[in-house]
Amino acid sequence: MAYLVNFNVDLETIPDQARQEIRRTMQQISEAVTTVPTASPFWSSMKQSLLQIDVEGWRVVYGIDVAGQQIDVVELHQLHK
Repeated sequence: MAYLVNFNVDLETIPDQARQEIRRTMQQISEAVTTVPTASPFWSSMKQSLLQIDVEGWRVVYGIDVAGQQIDVVELHQLHK
């Protein structure tokens, strides 16, 4: 089962195309993390780490809450060219 994605940022200010792609990307990530074995060292590093991904000119910063099986998007800002 995919992790729940929580957006703790205001997505309404993001242009529609970028917003849709950000949602789609985060959903793909939520599905992908379920394939990582529970014994993997990845999980111990995630307890205190933030990850980031650039999508459609926006930087998305998120953390993974393993116990709560959720992904929390905590920061979102536009990249400057």
